Amino acid sequence: MLSFIDGSVTHIAPEGRVTVKCGDFGFIIDMVAREANSLAYGESVRVHTLPIISQQEGRVTCYGFLEEVERDIFTRLLRCPGIGPKVALALLEMGAARLLRAIEEEQAATLTSTPGVGAKTAQRIVLELKGKFREMLGRLPDAAVPLAPQAEVTQALVGLGFRENEVLSALATLGKEGVSMATTPVEELLRLVLERLRRQ
Repeated sequence: MLSFIDGSVTHIAPEGRVTVKCGDFGFIIDMVAREANSLAYGESVRVHTLPIISQQEGRVTCYGFLEEVERDIFTRLLRCPGIGPKVALALLEMGAARLLRAIEEEQAATLTSTPGVGAKTAQRIVLELKGKFREMLGRLPDAAVPLAPQAEVTQALVGLGFRENEVLSALATLGKEGVSMATTPVEELLRLVLERLRRQ
């Protein structure tokens, strides 16, 4: 298996597809867009890779990560039913440490900020993967990063008697409507979720 590629960056697409030149070959690699866009043309880089064969399309896609631990997280995410490579990459956009803390602390609300992850999928990820990332979490330097505001909102509303799946569903709907889960203050997010819950 292709474990890593050392080379220079020759192309970067906004969605996270990068071309790395190694010798006389250019490798097309799908990466977390946040990481891909942090690279520079001509930069020497080591990308930890995982080639995956698509049974439907009959082609190989090479997924890559700047840190080996992120590839390990990606691989484990794929073992969760219903999680494919695109969703796994999207989950890693929030940052590996934040993602793992959300899973380990059962903060499904944090996961619903990811495109393609609704309330049921988020709860399934927590159920299937909680406890399986503890060793990896210790390998991440930013493991102390706080959880996203939607996690605080969920805790507060569940404490007031709302069901978690109702809150997660409301948060997911707000995200689809363009409300930023990363930048909206907790107080404002709480108000918006309460308004939506009262209309249900």
